Amino acid sequence: MKNQENKIAANKRLAELLGWSSIVEVGGALVGMPPAGAAASRGQAMVPDWLGDWAAAAPLLAQFEIRLMSMSAGVDASGFLEWYRLYPDKDAAARAAIVKAVTHRLEKAQ
Repeated sequence: MKNQENKIAANKRLAELLGWSSIVEVGGALVGMPPAGAAASRGQAMVPDWLGDWAAAAPLLAQFEIRLMSMSAGVDASGFLEWYRLYPDKDAAARAAIVKAVTHRLEKAQ
């Protein structure tokens, strides 16, 4: 269960840095107010699962100019190496590296 808690915490931190507010966990997912209120969301929407879904994580590569490089034992996202052995598959390691790289950039910019 610790992995799920870490995943939720990482997604929540990234959402906060991207401007989401009023974030709460509902059954293992996160819900909150998107940046600028997102009129179509009625003030509440599902926070993207950047760690679990390529459809959410992939746009971060272009938006934040993250370089993703596969290595023999892991994947590097602009200086953030995640070891494959720590994740259920290579895709999960890549998404984790992306989230770490973007989170770091946003924290550094604050």
